[in-house]
Amino acid sequence: MTTIFDQTIDPLSIHRTYFSLDKLQDKLHLCVEGSEQKLSLSQAIPILENLGLSIAQCHLSEKAEGNWHMAFEVQASPLKEQQLPNQEIEQFLARLLSGHTENDILNRLTLSSDISIHYIPVLRALTRYLLQIQFNFSIDTLYKCLLKNDKITELFIQYFKIKFMPFVEGTRNNLDGIERVIENHIDAIHSRDDDLICRRYFSVLKAITRTNFYKHGYNHDSDTALSFKIEPRFIDGIPKPVPAYEIFIYHRFVEGVHLRGGKVARGGIRFSDRHEDYRTEVLGLVKAQMVKNSVIVPVGAKGGFICKVDLQGTTKEEYLNYIKAGYEIFIRSLLDITDNRINGQTVSPEQVIRYDDDDPYLVVAADKGTATFSDFANSIAQEYNYWLGDAFASGGQHGYDHKKMGITAKGAWQSAKRLLIELGKDIDNDAVSVVGIGDMSGDVFGNGMLLSPHIELIAAFNHKHIFIDPSPDAAQSYAERQRLFDQPYSSWSDYQTAALSTGGGIYDRSLKQITLSPEAAARLHIHERTLSPDALIRYILCAKVDMLWNGGIGTYVKASDETDMDASDKANDRVRINATELQSSIVAEGGNLGLTQKARVEYALNGGLIHMDAVDNAAGVDCSDHEVNIKILLEDVLKDGLITREERNHLLASMSASVSSLVLNNNFRQSKMLSQSNYTAPYFFDSFVQLINLLERDSVLDRELACIPSAEQIDNRMTAQESFTRPELATLLAYSKTRLFNKLVDSNLIDDRFFQNLLLKYFPQVLIEKYEGHIKNHPLRKEILASYLTNDIANRMGATFCNYALEEDSGNIAQLVKAHMIAVEIFDVNGLYQSIDQRVYQVESHTLLDLQLAIHYPLDKAMNWLLQQGIDGEVDQLVNHYQPILNALKTKLQTYLPQQDALEFTNQVNLSVSQGV
Repeated sequence: MTTIFDQTIDPLSIHRTYFSLDKLQDKLHLCVEGSEQKLSLSQAIPILENLGLSIAQCHLSEKAEGNWHMAFEVQASPLKEQQLPNQEIEQFLARLLSGHTENDILNRLTLSSDISIHYIPVLRALTRYLLQIQFNFSIDTLYKCLLKNDKITELFIQYFKIKFMPFVEGTRNNLDGIERVIENHIDAIHSRDDDLICRRYFSVLKAITRTNFYKHGYNHDSDTALSFKIEPRFIDGIPKPVPAYEIFIYHRFVEGVHLRGGKVARGGIRFSDRHEDYRTEVLGLVKAQMVKNSVIVPVGAKGGFICKVDLQGTTKEEYLNYIKAGYEIFIRSLLDITDNRINGQTVSPEQVIRYDDDDPYLVVAADKGTATFSDFANSIAQEYNYWLGDAFASGGQHGYDHKKMGITAKGAWQSAKRLLIELGKDIDNDAVSVVGIGDMSGDVFGNGMLLSPHIELIAAFNHKHIFIDPSPDAAQSYAERQRLFDQPYSSWSDYQTAALSTGGGIYDRSLKQITLSPEAAARLHIHERTLSPDALIRYILCAKVDMLWNGGIGTYVKASDETDMDASDKANDRVRINATELQSSIVAEGGNLGLTQKARVEYALNGGLIHMDAVDNAAGVDCSDHEVNIKILLEDVLKDGLITREERNHLLASMSASVSSLVLNNNFRQSKMLSQSNYTAPYFFDSFVQLINLLERDSVLDRELACIPSAEQIDNRMTAQESFTRPELATLLAYSKTRLFNKLVDSNLIDDRFFQNLLLKYFPQVLIEKYEGHIKNHPLRKEILASYLTNDIANRMGATFCNYALEEDSGNIAQLVKAHMIAVEIFDVNGLYQSIDQRVYQVESHTLLDLQLAIHYPLDKAMNWLLQQGIDGEVDQLVNHYQPILNALKTKLQTYLPQQDALEFTNQVNLSVSQGV
């Protein structure tokens, strides 16, 4: 595949290379023939030396019509048994000298070993992967180990061939035998470092379950992208968290990884500029994504790639073209080894030998640097005839534009609204002072700062400018923010200074010093008038305001006992502050990784109100989830001839508001439960400790990685009468949801008509009315139902409800959930919660939380009572049996209880009934 990367090569016109042996003088000559630009010694010598050839002398002769001939006298020592290289190697050498193939010391294996030139890229790919998983040896050390232990290296390639070459079924039975041979050879190595290196190479080789190496023919070189599907849990020393599956892509000009927490996983693909540790960047993001995705069907996934060319000095168009070309290589490499579904059956890719189960589900999304590539990705998927069609990449021409919908910002707004309720503020009607990270052209920042006309934006910054408005006029500043949002590619420098309050200003971050007005200095509590841009940003982050709104990229707050290195964001080391310096009342994280998790915990322990990024900005992935599942549904409707492609596209567009409503309800309920959990955590302290221990027991939770307190820290909290913080509760809620989902997904609940009707609630009403039958036969119906139930129950009962789930097997879990849903229906719990939600701004926050807790106890008791009585039969039958009894008791109790608030009365009745059901 020819790409823009080929333009970076300035190839020589080399026609032919060949070796000749002067037997009389025992001299070996390498002859190179070409035309036009001549091959220089400075070009040739490093290439030949990497092949292991020592040059004694060189002779250049001119020929007619610009042709030339070079003859190198070389030593024959690296050649096996003094044999002349074959034609394949001569052709390889021509490509090498002309700049079309990578030049490094691994090329020496082509002359000194039995390894074919086509397998050298496999060794390069394995080496680059080892570097990305933080194997602390230099690339030079790794390469030299392969060369020094060339017999083991040959066995590595032999193992690779036996494992993955098509049409060698009989030979594949000998995999165990060659593994033992390799291990015996490694045991015989004397060098400790070489032993460790060879074992780590072999560990990766054994963990690979698929490759596209043989998919495009056997003649591989550096112009062909290689992809390896890996189960990283089998790799020694792999950094945590360990994804369930991983695909590593290697190409001369592109590298990348795609990490997934499970088979059904979704997440964005980003362009990375972190060449040395892009996997570390992606791993950090997928960790947050796995928590974020607890609200939707799939677990977390994330991908990232780099372009290994110097993009400095390129035009904007060239820059985007390079990224797009790299993205195409990345996407094709993923699809090369991904199963397909044809007529409802899973079909594996041709020429791909698999060592894992069926795995046909691959969905990507836009991310940093790839925001406009959804249609492009879908066109590639359609070229592969991939079963998801344009559901492969969410968004695009016929998908939901997150920026246009403002869905991620609106979801974070739900979280902010919930936190401010606890401070007695109505975010939609009261003045709210804000400092922010981002600018108005950004999706999350721009949409977020337009969600209320009462926002008082005091200060903000992005990577170029600093904005300060000490005493903003809410209406005037709102109008100006709207103008900037509507202006393509706007920046803070486009903000009209006339709209600023006295003392406001826009400052370039490249300035050496900034002189502030008295008004700005006073509002931000800055004593000096002149300071650096970095110092000013630190003051903005420390500002005493109602809300810090993070809508940007970067990690700006760490815990006081963390180093800047712990934040893993070198670009912002100079502006980062400690959590103890944060003075905003709440932090809303529309952007990812704005604070380290330890910083969130420290801020919360000091009285700050915060969830975590994975909670606040979950609406984006939830929206993509709905889009993809709706498209999968409508693809079946299309195949049945009930709708045309044009009608489908129109229907998708018409449901944007409905999808938004469904998504935001998830955000609303999850943030409400976190407030409930935070309020009641002291009462449920032992239950949370039990949950942590159960999650650890099942190897679901790594306390240190998830920043969950150790046993000693928990004892210290108890002594200090401190409970778990909201960020910790958010993490536990997410992990418990994931665990509950995993236990429910294989249950038979979908066979009950009640649960089939619950499945319908995931979809917009118009789809229920038109295609109810198709919904009930959705290819992911069990996953969607399991996700819906998990969210519904956990957002009602909290993380500790899942203690039951963790103690039970899958069959008992289904019964537990069934009993819970019967109790919910009998007591009309959803109606009770609606009554509470309608009183949000009428009574104090703690009163609402007490009311929610008043529902929790009887519901829990009723569930256990039902389990004891037995719940054979369908849910609707059992509800119809018990509900009349409850209604009769309510009527009777009404006679004896004094008149009072209907909600309070209902709670008293439910409590009485549940205690004596």
